[in-house]
Amino acid sequence: MIENIKYFLEALKSNMRQRVEIVFFGIIVLCLRPFANYLKMVWFYDKFTWLVVLVTIAFIATLFFDFCSFLKKKYDHHMKEKNYEEYILSLTGRKLKIVNELYKNKYHQGYFRQNDTNIIELVGKKVICQLGNRVVVRESEVEDINDPEFLFILQPAALEVLHKYSQSNN
Repeated sequence: MIENIKYFLEALKSNMRQRVEIVFFGIIVLCLRPFANYLKMVWFYDKFTWLVVLVTIAFIATLFFDFCSFLKKKYDHHMKEKNYEEYILSLTGRKLKIVNELYKNKYHQGYFRQNDTNIIELVGKKVICQLGNRVVVRESEVEDINDPEFLFILQPAALEVLHKYSQSNN
């Protein structure tokens, strides 16, 4: 009996297609009950109808929970994209200037100081990212040797948002 329960629990973990097939099989078996006399299956339905109903309901429940999980992931992804767009479109001051400078550049890249708080925030919000960790520093070319300029680029997602809204404004 315990092994049957283990098999049942393993079946609940199976992939979506197999669970849908089990549900359809259960529904077909239950729909054929009126034909039990003709099929000489009265004994089967008398003994196992409750089990077929229970298994079918359990698998329908797992499919329902998977569907709800799928919808929640889609909603969360949509909200994340919406919040990302709102953040980019609500930039002001130096952050907006940095993003505009990168957007107007042919390759969407530019050199900025790594310790700039605006740069740190834009990197944290995944609007821009830093390329490479090495930089050649010549004392005569750098204002502050402890904070040299690094190459930053506009993230593709931010570029899409900016491109989308620049097209709609034109």
